[in-house]
Amino acid sequence: MSDRTYVALIPARGGSKGIENKNIVEVAEKPLIAHSIEAAQQSDTIDDIVVSTDSQEIADIAVEWGASVPYLRPDKLATDEAPTEPVIRHALEHESADEWTHVVLLQPTSPLRTGDDIENAINTFKQSNGTSLVSVFEDHSYRWEETPNGAIRKNYQGDRKRRQDKSPEYVENGSIYIIEGSEFLDTGNLQAGKTVLYTMPQKRSVDVDTHFDLWLVRKLIHRLDDQGDTR
Repeated sequence: MSDRTYVALIPARGGSKGIENKNIVEVAEKPLIAHSIEAAQQSDTIDDIVVSTDSQEIADIAVEWGASVPYLRPDKLATDEAPTEPVIRHALEHESADEWTHVVLLQPTSPLRTGDDIENAINTFKQSNGTSLVSVFEDHSYRWEETPNGAIRKNYQGDRKRRQDKSPEYVENGSIYIIEGSEFLDTGNLQAGKTVLYTMPQKRSVDVDTHFDLWLVRKLIHRLDDQGDTR
């Protein structure tokens, strides 16, 4: 068996419109990306941690915190409009990925994800017969949409249950994705084949996109540490 079966891939481009240098902004006295690197290091199943970036500054910081950066990503894969899938393909097709069998994609904008989350997600994936995994949180709220005939509540069954009694929906939180490397190369789809879910608490599902998100994770990370959530 390959000694690099489950490889954590952390995509971290240098540019950001909303928050300048977002991926290395300080959170709890560490660069944002360091929280994802440390969480991956705490997983016994992760065999290697690779950062894909176009920024030499991010690359240097990632190496300092224990990740490997075997290449700098081309500029065409580092624009605001560039989707994640070509970044994964670029990583899988690089010579450094010859032994990869599974990619564990960790967005650096999810600093509240723990090492246990990563390990439990991998175990959930292994115990299923799926080919991909997405991390989610439960949402019991009612959702509405506007139509020409007025706003309607989605999936309304004619009964007004209390929110906590409503069957949950699941919201993708952007924290953990797992995909078989060969399946991704065949389909180009991060949710290829049979997708299974790994449910995380909503309190650890904040994705840093705005200054409010950044303020929130800076508040939550200390509170979660005090409650025993290990990073």
